Amino acid sequence: MKLPKILVAGIMLLCISLGISYVHHIHERRKLERLFSGPCQVAEVRKVMYWPRCVYDLKAYLRLAGGHPLPEVEEVPSPPGPREFRWVDGATPEQFEAMLREMRISGVTGATPMEDILRWRSVYRERVPSRLLRISYPPDGAVFPPNLCEPCVEWEDELDDLWQVTVGVSGTSLRWSFVTKRKRWWFPSKVWSTIRKEALGGKAWIQVKGVRRDAPGRILASKVVHFEISKDSVDNFIVYRLVSPEFQALKTPDTFIREVRSFKVEPFLRARERYCFSCHTFSSKMGTEGMMSIKARFTAGKARPSGMGILNMATSKGWKVTFPFPHKGFTFMAWNSKGDKLAVSANQSFASSTPVIHETQELEYTSSDIAIYDLKQDRTWLLPGASLPDYIEIYPAWTPDDGRIVFSRVRAGTSARVMKFDIYVVDYNEGRGGTPVPVEGASDNGKSNYYARFSPDGRWMSFCMADQGSLVEPSSDIYLLPGNLEGPPHGLECNSEYAMDSWHSWSSNSKWLAFASKRDDGIYARIYLTHIDQEGHASPAVRLPVKGAPLESFNLPEFLADKPLFREEELFDVVRAERKAITIGEEGSGLTGRD
Repeated sequence: MKLPKILVAGIMLLCISLGISYVHHIHERRKLERLFSGPCQVAEVRKVMYWPRCVYDLKAYLRLAGGHPLPEVEEVPSPPGPREFRWVDGATPEQFEAMLREMRISGVTGATPMEDILRWRSVYRERVPSRLLRISYPPDGAVFPPNLCEPCVEWEDELDDLWQVTVGVSGTSLRWSFVTKRKRWWFPSKVWSTIRKEALGGKAWIQVKGVRRDAPGRILASKVVHFEISKDSVDNFIVYRLVSPEFQALKTPDTFIREVRSFKVEPFLRARERYCFSCHTFSSKMGTEGMMSIKARFTAGKARPSGMGILNMATSKGWKVTFPFPHKGFTFMAWNSKGDKLAVSANQSFASSTPVIHETQELEYTSSDIAIYDLKQDRTWLLPGASLPDYIEIYPAWTPDDGRIVFSRVRAGTSARVMKFDIYVVDYNEGRGGTPVPVEGASDNGKSNYYARFSPDGRWMSFCMADQGSLVEPSSDIYLLPGNLEGPPHGLECNSEYAMDSWHSWSSNSKWLAFASKRDDGIYARIYLTHIDQEGHASPAVRLPVKGAPLESFNLPEFLADKPLFREEELFDVVRAERKAITIGEEGSGLTGRD
C-alpha cells in the first residue's frame, strides 16, 4: 500500500527538521564545551564565614500588638560583623495578642512566657555565600549508600554564569562531563548507576569549572570533592511526617513513606485536614512484621480525646486505646524488642506555645510519667522510678535486652526557656521498676539531654544534646554513648555547628542513622543520612534526594527494610475518630473485641 505523496513529503520534512535540530544541538554543546578547554585556575579555599546572629526587635512587636505595654527587656547583642539584622518573623499580630492573653506567668525567670520567647537567643548562623567557585554539596568525604537514588551537586559562585560538571571514578578512566546554566546539577540515573557499581567500596570525585560567556579564556575550577559508595546498604524505605515550621496548634501533618532507591513517595497516613497524627514508632525495622503505634488527635468538629492506634504489621489488623490516668495527654513511645510491651510518655499535661520564630516550638509541661502498656496482659500502669510526682519524665527507650528503660527527666515547673533534661535509666524488673540512675555523660553536664535511641545491634545509644529544652532546638546535636551506658559520649562528626540536628533513627543493620537537620536554611528540616563505623564515627552526612522539596519540615524519620503490607485506608480505619477506643486500665480493659 502506497502512502499519499503529501504524507511522504511531510514525514521527510519532519525527519529533516529533527536532523537539523539534532546537528544544531550537537554544535551548540561542543561550542559550550570548548569554553572549558585549556588551563584553569583552581579557586582558593577560604574559611567559611557566617552572618551575625539575628536579634529580635521588641519594639517592633509592640507596634504589631497594637501598642500594648511591655516591660523593658535587655536585648541580646549581635556578635561583631559586617551587618546587623533585626527582624520580626513567624507570628501574626493576632497570634501575638492571643499569646499575650493566654500564656501564663513564668515563675522561674520572673518574666512572662512571651518575654521568654522574645529573649530566646537564636543560635542558627547562616553562611556567607562564597564569591569564588566552591562545591557546597556533597561535602568532601561524603559516604553514600549503594542503594540510594541519584543525588545532586550544588555549588556557590558569584562570578560565573556557565559551568561544567565533571565526575569520575577514582583509579579508573571513567569520567563524564556536563554543561549547565544552573548552580545545581543532578546525576543522570545511568551515570549514577555506573558510579555506584564501579566505585562500590571505593571513591569517586566531582569537580566544577566556571566561565563567563562574555569573557572567554578565563576558567575557574573548584577544588575536587571526593565521595565514597559504601558497601553497607541502607534500609529501602523511610517513614516521615511533613510539618509546617510554624507548628500551629491545629496542624494536620500527613505521613509519607519514601523508597530510597527512587524518588517514589506514597501516603502512609493522610491527615485529611482533620487529624494530627504524630509519634509513630515500630517494634521491628522489617516493615512486614512486629507492631506499630501512632498517636491520633481529632482536630475538627466536636472535641474528642486523643487516642493511640495499635497495628499488627503482619496481619494489618489493629485497635485504638486510651489510658486511664488523671491527665489524658501522651506523646512519645517505644516498643520492646518482642513488640508485646509499649513504654509511653503518658499522664501528660502540657501547653504548646506557637513560636515567634521558625526555629523551635516549646512545650510547658506540668505532668508527664512513663507508663507501660502490656499487650498480653491487656493492662497499663505507671512504672515505679519513672513516675515521680516532682519530675517530668519523657522520651522512653528500652535497652536492647528489654531489661531496662532509659528516659529523660527534669524537675516539674521548670520554664521551657531554661529546662535541661537529664537521661536516667531504671530497671524494668517485671514491671515493678526500681531506683532511677542518671546515665553518666548524658546527665548533669550543663546541657539538655533527650530522645535516646538504641542501635539494633546494641552497640550504641544515640541521643540529642542541646543548650536547653527539647524537640527541634536550634542548638541540638546528636551524640553516641556505648550501648551498655558505660563510657564517655561523643558528638557525631557530621553535626552541623550552626543548625539543628535532631530526630534520628537507626537502620536495621545498625550502619546508618537517618536524622532531621535544618542545616540547609535554618527553617525547613530535611532528612540526612550518615554512616556509622565500628568505632562509632560518623561520615559527612548526605541528604535524602528530593526534587521540588516542599516548604515543610521533614521530621520523625523511621527506617523500614520493606514496604508494609497494609493499605493507607486500613491504617486510617484503626485511628479514625468514629472508631471506639478501648480504655486500658490497671486491671485490663476487660474487652476482647480487639481486631
